[in-house]
Amino acid sequence: NFGLRVARNLYSASMVAVEEPTFDNGKSDFHLSLTIGAATAFFVATDSAYKPAENFLLNVVGISDTDSVIKACLLAGLSTALGFGVAQTLFNILFPVGKCW
Repeated sequence: NFGLRVARNLYSASMVAVEEPTFDNGKSDFHLSLTIGAATAFFVATDSAYKPAENFLLNVVGISDTDSVIKACLLAGLSTALGFGVAQTLFNILFPVGKCW
């Protein structure tokens, strides 16, 4: 959330598409930060050596030493998309229309 708020402060004066910081867009920035955090959390699941017994996504997006670079890139992208999608879907269910970032 800190980075989004700093960007608003830096760019709102010179870019008309960036709103100046307000309480309302602060809440939106916080929710966006949570979805980005979920994408990051799912990305950690690509590391097949990190706590494999606890990694419930290991068989879906886990990258092994024998995977090609292309496959590893695709799995990394899939993992972040899954994390972002799961979190955003929850926000879409929990928040009224127009209230998500």
